[in-house]
Amino acid sequence: MQKTNVSTFLWFHKDLDKAIDFYQKTFPTFVKKEFNQFPDFATATFEISGQNFVALQQASDQMPKFNDAISVAVQVDGQEEVDRIWGAITENGEEIACGWCRDQFGLTWQITPFQLHEFLGHPDPEIASYAMQEMRKMKKIIIADLHK
Repeated sequence: MQKTNVSTFLWFHKDLDKAIDFYQKTFPTFVKKEFNQFPDFATATFEISGQNFVALQQASDQMPKFNDAISVAVQVDGQEEVDRIWGAITENGEEIACGWCRDQFGLTWQITPFQLHEFLGHPDPEIASYAMQEMRKMKKIIIADLHK
């Protein structure tokens, strides 16, 4: 008997193959499990840092496109990794706010350093409040700016 698992399902209207290549280059923990191309659609399964994804490419005016109501949250360690992933995603995508950005395929990502949560959850309410105020001014999270 197989165990139950949960995957995030993503509907791409085009360029699934390009998205798979991009994610593989951007995330060192990326594992492509399968990719199937058919005449009018494609499917893929992959994993990023242990999170399972199922993707479908099929152009349809009936189906909604990606929007900010759903995003992929990526927690990283340190400014260097924030900068690397943020740069890759926004190069042909766009910056949003508070660590959120959108890739060239329309998928929204949250790129946040573990250190952000240390400041936001700090036992000193002044430190936590300051970090929250500073974070709300940012697009890409800059760890050094989260504290005085």
